[in-house]
Amino acid sequence: MNTEWFESAIINLKADNISGSEEIVRKAIQIIKQQISLNPEEYTSMNDLIIMLREIIKIKKEMAALRNVLIYFIDFFQLGVRVEDIADRVLEKLDNQRESLSEKLVPILSESKTIMTYSRSSTFVYSLFKLLDFKKREELPELVIFESRPALEGKKLALEASNAGFKVNYLVDAAMGLAMKTFKPDIVIIGADAIFPNGNVANKIGCHSLAMFAYQYKVPMYVTSSTLKLLMKAIPFAIQSYKSTEVWSKDKPEDVKVFNPYFELIPANLINGFITEFGISDNIPDVKLKIEKEYIHKLYE
Repeated sequence: MNTEWFESAIINLKADNISGSEEIVRKAIQIIKQQISLNPEEYTSMNDLIIMLREIIKIKKEMAALRNVLIYFIDFFQLGVRVEDIADRVLEKLDNQRESLSEKLVPILSESKTIMTYSRSSTFVYSLFKLLDFKKREELPELVIFESRPALEGKKLALEASNAGFKVNYLVDAAMGLAMKTFKPDIVIIGADAIFPNGNVANKIGCHSLAMFAYQYKVPMYVTSSTLKLLMKAIPFAIQSYKSTEVWSKDKPEDVKVFNPYFELIPANLINGFITEFGISDNIPDVKLKIEKEYIHKLYE
């Protein structure tokens, strides 16, 4: 049985609209770890573990990573890893994925003079800051960042990057087209909350518009993500509206309906490629074939 602490923790995590999807996953794993440590006797069977993990999945249904991390837990359980140790083993696996992905992404960032991005991908941030290890401040790429309404994840990224020494150009979301013409980025890079088998990507609202402008101005657009976000089987994707007060909190007329979607689909035909821990792929099936014998497929058996 889930504890009161557990229920409170997942409610708080569900309200987190700033952290990237992998950061959400890591926070979720820490919640799982704490819950197991509080009641290790409650999780002696596979079924006990799955019941708790399915509660975690409900936190943010749009995030494939939360679905797939369940498989990592089940796999380690089947391998005989002590329940109390599984969370640490899963985190270690995520760390290895991130390091491997960063090795592939950093050279691309290093070769770029101007990089445009949207929202705040923790994978992108991690790799971006890796550049500080071998590049002087004046050699760092220039960044073009949008505010990413309504949660303003872009503002957080702009502050982080600026404090680290990057030159940052910060714009409102509606200025995407102008920004593309003005700054002439070498590349557009976004993260992903889910990558579908056909190559479509679910990510923060606004990414589809950015992809269309990139396509119009012939700027290559890449999605960077570990295969933790890859769905091996298509699932229904519904655009949900979140709290209206984030968009209009005061003096809103009663007859004005506010629609506040957080996620949308970016069609595969607007994406030039995917950067994962396996390298760069021009289309998602190349990545899919490499991980079919990994963990993720087990979710759908």
